[in-house]
Order: sequence, then C-alpha cells, then structure tokens
Amino acid sequence: MFKTIKVLLTLITLFSCCSAANADLAIIAHPDYQGGELDQEMVKGLFLRESLTFPSGHRASLINHAKGSPDRKHFFEYVLQMEEKRLKRYWARKVSIGKKGSPKELNSHKDVLDWIAHTPLGIAYIDKNLVDDSVKVLLTVTVFEDI
Repeated sequence: MFKTIKVLLTLITLFSCCSAANADLAIIAHPDYQGGELDQEMVKGLFLRESLTFPSGHRASLINHAKGSPDRKHFFEYVLQMEEKRLKRYWARKVSIGKKGSPKELNSHKDVLDWIAHTPLGIAYIDKNLVDDSVKVLLTVTVFEDI
C-alpha cells in the first residue's frame, strides 16, 4: 500500500514539474481584432515581413520584446524557427535590399500589453499566463522548457 502511494506521489511530482516547465506563448491583438483567423505560419510570415497584412487585408503593426526576453527567445525558436543571430542576418539582408527592418521592440510585458490595447491593427506575443482582458488571444503556441 505504502509503495503504491509513494509511486503515485513520485508521478504527481514528476508531472507537476513538467507542467511548470511549459510556458505557452499567446499571439495577441487588440480586443476588437477582426482581421481573420491566423495560424502559426501566417504569424511567422507577418513577423518576418514576408506578409504585411492580416487575412482581412488590413496592414499589420508588429511589436517584439526586447533582446534577452524569455518570450522573445521562445517566439524566435518556436514560431520563427530561428535563433537571434540568424534573425539578425536575415534583417541585415532585408535592409540591404531596401526592405523595412525588424519590428520595434518594447522592454516589458506591461508595455506590450499597453501597446496592443491601444493599437487596433497591432499583433504581438506574450507569456500566456500574463494575458489580461485588454487584449485578444489569436493563437497559442506551446513551448517546452528544458527540464
């Protein structure tokens, strides 16, 4: 009996550690967003400026987290599928051929939430646990931390 309880407690502890290591990202927009459904590839296209508009045809305004942010690292890895160094080279090539550079950066989660809440065609990403009712979640991206 005690052995069974010990095994169950061990499993519960193991699973609770794993779930704590999961830090999903929310792709967020203004609460009145009506730009159409987005999937992860569409979000990637917007943030790499391969596409400039939402499915509705409205021009998207983008914002990034500042360098060093865990959300930025996860977004680059799981959505853009690039590391910071590779993305820096990507933007340098874009700018060298006359294209617009990388999106503006904000320093805090509060700044990102405020910007989205006041930018009708804005899109950004943030830790899902920090989302409030000032924004609309368009998509959730599952992120797995190293355990």
